[in-house]
Amino acid sequence: MKSRFAVFMAGILVLAAAGGLEPAAAQENSSTKPAAIGSRVRSMVELGSVYSNIYDIAITVVEIVRGREALERLRAADPDNPAPRAGMEYILARVRFELKGRAVSDTLTFTLGEAPLEWVALSEDLTEYERVPVKVPAPPMAGIVKPGGSVEGWVAFAVEEKDPKPVMVFDPDTGGATGRGRTLFFRLY
Repeated sequence: MKSRFAVFMAGILVLAAAGGLEPAAAQENSSTKPAAIGSRVRSMVELGSVYSNIYDIAITVVEIVRGREALERLRAADPDNPAPRAGMEYILARVRFELKGRAVSDTLTFTLGEAPLEWVALSEDLTEYERVPVKVPAPPMAGIVKPGGSVEGWVAFAVEEKDPKPVMVFDPDTGGATGRGRTLFFRLY
């Protein structure tokens, strides 16, 4: 009986150790290892000015559209959307943002879509691309996210046509966050 229990406990320890060897997605996330399309990347933000609380976030780039199709979708959203500058093309990214409080008393909200550094595109060599003033297809990636809720929508970027591996960056120190969290990187290819 004791030997069965010992074997059982050894099996549990092996499984726990094997599960512990796989790093979390956010730990792997960096400018040189951006998250793939469809990958859910978790991090945290700190909200509140006097008594701050930590909230968990998860971001997923659900879909990207690049080049001619992106321009067609932008023109369908607003015929006045301009063509990109010579040598540039548009990328549209449909993004899901989730917010979860860690305690029942966590009721603060996170505002998406108003901060200029919230979603930024970088070239393969990590040079920041200029923001583009275009109207994106509905729904835009904007809104107020309550704990337990999510927002999904489109963001637009103009990148060089010859750039094979542009990256999108999310800055957690936006949308009302007061600290913590890490800058997160996502593939736009």
